[in-house]
Amino acid sequence: MTDSNPAMRRVRSLAESEITTLLSDLASPVRLASQSPNGFPLISTLWSLYEDGVFWCITQHRTLLRRNLAANPRCAFEIALKGQRFKLLRGQGLASLDLADGERMTERIINRYLVDPNGPIAAGMRKQVVTEYAIAIRPRWVRGQGAR
Repeated sequence: MTDSNPAMRRVRSLAESEITTLLSDLASPVRLASQSPNGFPLISTLWSLYEDGVFWCITQHRTLLRRNLAANPRCAFEIALKGQRFKLLRGQGLASLDLADGERMTERIINRYLVDPNGPIAAGMRKQVVTEYAIAIRPRWVRGQGAR
């Protein structure tokens, strides 16, 4: 039986192996949309990485993003790609927040994005690690947009 309601149809998602291949060497931020208490979306740009089928980011305790995701874990995301078969990856998922994993993910993000993992930016990030949350986004679907 087919579903005649387009809103209820499942979006074809890229396989995890395809996503891993597209993101393996990419150090590009994710634009993450969360829903604010007033009902309007909030877009946050964060450093991220993809590991074992999960998109990982970090955010501080005091941020609107953390509050939004704590209240409503549904989110959408977009990652710009360079030199790949798609211009973008877009998807939706459910986010979970974990303060205990904040230090591990902070170190992973530092090592992926910063040229000097012992420089002043990294030192500043490490000073905040006690209030740093790891965000784990488990995608419902991910698809490539804008084929090259």
